[in-house]
Amino acid sequence: MKRLRLKLLGILVLVLSVCLAFVSGCGSGKLSDDFDEEQIKKATVNVIHLINRRDSQSLRELCNEQMKEALTDNVLGQLYQVIGQGGALQEMGDITVVGMTDETSKEELAVAVVKAEYENKVFTFTVTFTKQMKLAGLYYT
Repeated sequence: MKRLRLKLLGILVLVLSVCLAFVSGCGSGKLSDDFDEEQIKKATVNVIHLINRRDSQSLRELCNEQMKEALTDNVLGQLYQVIGQGGALQEMGDITVVGMTDETSKEELAVAVVKAEYENKVFTFTVTFTKQMKLAGLYYT
């Protein structure tokens, strides 16, 4: 259990680093030619819809191994609870996609950021994908 928490913390730190890099403009860059921006955008929309449908199985099927381990029933339950407080999804804004390289693994990633308007709240989702289109990070505020 302690090991899982450390992995989850590591993933959270990675995602926060991506967000900080994106916001500050440092470390974010051009999307690698190995990615298809439209495919990233469609996959991001799909992830948000899966969250809204509380489809844990389909979410986990999209994940890389680290994210599969991190998205426990407890973590997903908390996610669903928070997002559920927003009410029904009304619309999603434009999706911004940037590229980044994981400093540890040197793996190139695609990071998509989108604001989603719900009945009672607006959430900003940051969704990260590997070249194999595996979900490698998920963060919301």
